[in-house]
Amino acid sequence: MGLSQKPKNMEKTYIHTLSDDEIIKNIRWGDSAAFEIIYDRYKNMLYNYIWTLLNFNSDEAGLVLSDVFIKAYKYMQRKNVDNLKSFLYRIAHNTAIDWIRINQNKDTKIPKNTEEQKDQNDDIEKWKIDTQYKKKLIGKYLSELDDKYRSVLYLLYYENKSYEEIAMIQQSNKNTIWTLVLQGKKKLKELILNAGIDPDIFLA
Repeated sequence: MGLSQKPKNMEKTYIHTLSDDEIIKNIRWGDSAAFEIIYDRYKNMLYNYIWTLLNFNSDEAGLVLSDVFIKAYKYMQRKNVDNLKSFLYRIAHNTAIDWIRINQNKDTKIPKNTEEQKDQNDDIEKWKIDTQYKKKLIGKYLSELDDKYRSVLYLLYYENKSYEEIAMIQQSNKNTIWTLVLQGKKKLKELILNAGIDPDIFLA
């Protein structure tokens, strides 16, 4: 998306019908009012996702949501965004995980260490929290699946079992388990998507 041509004046356009790319172009040209359309378009689905990650805490979810849009606006003023929805979900996910990590450790004294070691420890801790909340979000919708899908996905996501191990546990074969996992993931994604959350942000 180039910037060789200034976009249409937002006041003379039905701004709510503009594509994300057109709105981003206006933002990069300095039209801060255009960002309100981005906010209105994505605030509810991002809030739902953050709210779920933060253990259904409405107050904290609202604060994180504000931070997400501040970060997004600053970024879009400087750089191009190819897929706005995925971009916003990625910021929301990372911001929520950072919020969880900081608040879990706000009373914990960090021992003196090298910056490199500290960064490594933070990365490991964030990964653990990230994994924990991804599983929690999956579990919320996993319960709505048929048992045949729920059982294999539970073993895959929560027990970290391989297809071969799941096949042995269920006295089946690897190909059958692979098919059930594939079908189960599809149905799980549909449930999460219908709830207004982008499943691709955490469900491979």
